[in-house]
Amino acid sequence: MSSTTKDTAPAPPFTRETITKKALRLYPERTVEPLGHGRYSVEGTDGFYEVDLAVFGGEESCPCPATKPCYHIALATISRAKSRSKARRVQADRTAARVSRSSLAGLAASL
Repeated sequence: MSSTTKDTAPAPPFTRETITKKALRLYPERTVEPLGHGRYSVEGTDGFYEVDLAVFGGEESCPCPATKPCYHIALATISRAKSRSKARRVQADRTAARVSRSSLAGLAASL
């Protein structure tokens, strides 16, 4: 009786790219809350982890048992980028509104 063994390819190594893809897929369904000073509470499979993005220097850290980089760090990074992008849009809208008001005031004064 011959047995056949199925050759299985080894799992691909976790790279920043594969971790980022996983984080982008999970981002809409996972909770990520800013704690301040570059720290975030990130929902993982087994609960929440406090991630430090080391925005003031040092190394990013997450207490999860996964090898680093982990997707919790990637989720916190995505959240931070989206928050900063939103803040820039709000600031641009405020600046545009201020310019429009001053342009209208100048136009009204010239009439």
